[in-house]
Formats: sequence, C-alpha cells, structure tokens
Amino acid sequence: MDTFFSSGRLSLKTKGSESSSSILIVGSKNPFKLKIEITHAWGRPLLHIMIHDSELQILSFTEKKYYHGHLGTPGSLRFFPARLDPDQIWALLRAYPVLRKYSRAVSLKGNQITLLNGKAERVQVVDLYQESSLPRLVSFPEQGTKVSFSDFESNSGLKYARKISLDDPKTETILALKLKQMVFNKALPESIFKLEKPKGFEMLPLR
Repeated sequence: MDTFFSSGRLSLKTKGSESSSSILIVGSKNPFKLKIEITHAWGRPLLHIMIHDSELQILSFTEKKYYHGHLGTPGSLRFFPARLDPDQIWALLRAYPVLRKYSRAVSLKGNQITLLNGKAERVQVVDLYQESSLPRLVSFPEQGTKVSFSDFESNSGLKYARKISLDDPKTETILALKLKQMVFNKALPESIFKLEKPKGFEMLPLR
C-alpha cells in the first residue's frame, strides 16, 4: 500500500478545550508525505498541514501565518499536541497500526503481543480483538500514549479502521478520527503535496 486519501471528522480535546472539524488526508508512503486539510463545519479552512519526512509546513488561516520547521520541535506541539513520530502519525492517519522496530515478540497474556528491543524493554504492545485478531489497542510504554482502532472496513482488499482514537495523558490530549471514506493506491499528482503561502501570510519558524 503506497498511497491513500480519506475524509472524515476530527475531534480534539486538550487541556480544557474541545473542537470538532472536517478533515481531508492524502498520504504517500514512499516518499513519505502527508497533507492534511482541516476545515470548520461550515467549510471555512482552518489549517493546511504538510509533512515531508520530518519537515513540517503549516498554513494557519485563522492567524494568516505560514509556519515551517520539523516534527517534534516545541512549536509543533501547538498543531500536533500529541507526541508522535512519523511512523505513528502514518499509522494514525492510515487507520491501521504500524509495528515499530523490535528484536523479539512475546505474548504475556491472551490476545496481546508485546514487542521488545535488544534490552528486553517494551517498545510497543498490541491488543487484539478476540473474535477477529484485528488490532484493538496499540500502546507505547515509553511515551505513555495509546491508540485504539475500531469499526473495521475493507477497501481494495486492505483493512482500515473507521474509528481511531489517540490518548496522550502527558499532554492531556484525546484525539478522535471518524472516517467517512478511505481510498487506496490511486495515482496522486505531485501538485497535491505543495503548500503555497497565500499573499499576506506572515512566514514564521516553528520554535
């Protein structure tokens, strides 16, 4: 699976605030690129986000600002309030888990797989639905974050979850994604992955 595009609803709760908006996502795995368009319920654009490897570009239409920088910088937490690396962002938006690099896999209890690194430390825990063996919950012990997957569908023979929820207690963030459609492996024009700064937008680094 090399490309996908999807649309749905995004809900975000963080530190006392709550929001809901429409979301359109376009992704390419090789090369790694993601474009996210977030709009208000009545169609007004709020954010356009472009990720290329670890490079991050953001158009904030409410602020009339163009931000540029890298994932993981403190400034990026304004727009990605959960602590996620590129593989985790891909899994969240692709709506299916990605296994982290590991040295050994063990099963410490039923319907659960734990991935260990070379020091026998847990890097990822995957809980499975008993009836289908599909992934139900993915935990990252080092970060303390958890991502749940439910309401699975198939498209072009590929499974994806229509409902995804991320819980990051450290940043007090709960993110929920409910997909209306998901399409895989369609040709994507290169122009989709361009983010042009509108006239009058201020350019700022993410710090």
